[in-house]
Amino acid sequence: MNPLQYIYYLGLMWKKQRVVKRRRRLPHKVVSIGNLTVGGTGKTPAAIALAEEAIRRGLNPVILTRGYKGTLKEGPCFISHGSGPIVSPKEGGDEPVLMARRLSGVEIIRGANRYEAGLLSQKGNFFILDDGFQHWALHRDIDIVLIDSTNPFGQGGLLPTGRLREPVDELKRADFIVKTKMNDPSKEPYTAGYSIGGISIPKPASSNYIYGAAQRPTHLYGADGATYPLSHISGKRALAYCAIGNPRGFSQTIASLGAEIVHVMPFRDHHYYTRADAQRILQMASSHRADIIITTEKDMVKLPEALRGSSVMALCIDFMVNADFYGEVFNLTLSSTANAQ
Repeated sequence: MNPLQYIYYLGLMWKKQRVVKRRRRLPHKVVSIGNLTVGGTGKTPAAIALAEEAIRRGLNPVILTRGYKGTLKEGPCFISHGSGPIVSPKEGGDEPVLMARRLSGVEIIRGANRYEAGLLSQKGNFFILDDGFQHWALHRDIDIVLIDSTNPFGQGGLLPTGRLREPVDELKRADFIVKTKMNDPSKEPYTAGYSIGGISIPKPASSNYIYGAAQRPTHLYGADGATYPLSHISGKRALAYCAIGNPRGFSQTIASLGAEIVHVMPFRDHHYYTRADAQRILQMASSHRADIIITTEKDMVKLPEALRGSSVMALCIDFMVNADFYGEVFNLTLSSTANAQ
């Protein structure tokens, strides 16, 4: 741990001790989905999948989110009452608006104070805390931590010079650990000395397994609103652009579907596209003789006007995990023995 990381760690521990003393509890069960690192681990697809599973089990889930980079500054507010987004991506944040578009009947509530956000719910009886592993101010019944199997911990160092928000040993607080971006959903028994990326990790607090999850492409949809099968891009020259935590993984997924990647244009995570960005994308597509332009669902919700009516398509991804995972999560969450986090 270098001096900058040590200073960060001391500040983190001071903040945690101060916040935990004032921790508050919502009137219904809370399941957190979070991670240890900055960058994309698949939290948004996982939150969507968990909400869909909760609905199948007869619950009324509510997603509580920080709405990173959204411009709305007043207290907690609704992104969706369950019938699609009621604010723009720039106001509410790209990921909350994406969740609002994907989830029918699910309230999406944004707020830095997730306790106050939860109290706004009008019909929910099951809270999903998006990106909540470090949100110590709110009691959670279950903590799920996602780890990117393709780049688990960066170089293992803490912020600000590494990618870790907390030391790896803090995984001992996690009830469930899920390795994302695997080729197939799976589960492995936890054994002493179990490691991910060559780093030993502690046993999950509430499971004897480490779960794997795949991010499986399902279909594409165009700027024109039409839906297309994955085979639509096979053999075509594709320009990819995105503003996500792992652009390399996105381009690899496109290539796996048979497209020829002629150019990739990565932007900073959560970037909001300008007219100049749109013109650059179109120019690069033309100069590389791209047949199609492909982006992510998260980026499609921020599609600039200049790209509407173009050949832009979004690749839709579903979070796929071993079915036993949901059985364990919901059995523990709805029992009286769930751990206080």
